[in-house]
Amino acid sequence: MENRESGIPITRNTLFAVASGTKFLTALAIGKLIDQKKLSLSSKAKDIYDLKMDFIDPNITIEQLLAHTSGMADYLDEDLLDDTKPIYFDVPFKELINPKDFIPIFSKDPQKFNPGEKFNYNNQAYVYLAILVEEVSKKAYNDYINNDLLKPLGIIRSGIYYLDHYPPHTALGYLNSDEDSLTNLGLLPYQAGGDGGAIFSIDEMRLLWEAFFDYKIISKELVDQFIYPQIVVDEKTNNYYGLGLWLKKDIDGIYPYLMGGDPGISFTSSYKPLTKKHKFAVSNTSHGVWDIFDELKKL
Repeated sequence: MENRESGIPITRNTLFAVASGTKFLTALAIGKLIDQKKLSLSSKAKDIYDLKMDFIDPNITIEQLLAHTSGMADYLDEDLLDDTKPIYFDVPFKELINPKDFIPIFSKDPQKFNPGEKFNYNNQAYVYLAILVEEVSKKAYNDYINNDLLKPLGIIRSGIYYLDHYPPHTALGYLNSDEDSLTNLGLLPYQAGGDGGAIFSIDEMRLLWEAFFDYKIISKELVDQFIYPQIVVDEKTNNYYGLGLWLKKDIDGIYPYLMGGDPGISFTSSYKPLTKKHKFAVSNTSHGVWDIFDELKKL
């Protein structure tokens, strides 16, 4: 059900939250600005917007933020999360609306390692990238994603919205599969900050993948860099990371995929450019996708 209380069923047009799938949108926004010569992969983030935090290395580049190799500490360190406990910050979730609203909750810990040294998944890096999108484009992050990135592709329902202004047929997120389960309202930021928060339907996700590989969003040169393995995440399972994209290697070569999870959200999508096969698995529960993930991979 999209809404269990109202008895509204899920359909092919249902919009679902994609959590960290949002990072791909943030990366694409940065890519568009790079193609417009307004910044480059080698640009230092501090030169565009200085967070004035001495514990963050001033030499971190856009590329390192995109590739999760910045080494900065993370306000939402997934290595330390406990799925059984809710997350609380000093700033209420309802006040987390724009990327800069997240700055007060940025981690005050020192760098985990020197920039470019290794991979460590980092949500804070993508909030910082969203701040840079706003600084360079002179537009609000959500406006840039919805109007400059998605609408020209014919993607008009999916995107980034304030929690109280979701489009019709957006699925409510539930904490588990029980009929009387609580929703995730109040447990997530009220609008995307760059690292999560977007909503998508299956058909518009496919449109996004197709536009990406048809070079309708960013240049072929940048697409090639986005899908080039920047870092090995797990060589045993053939998992890598590019720029804003997870990468997997199999008999069809290297292809990109997205993953996202939050309270009331589980999501994954991939696209194989050689075969044009699109995979999209999404649930408005915390574990719905992960419960079938191994079987999905076999298929």
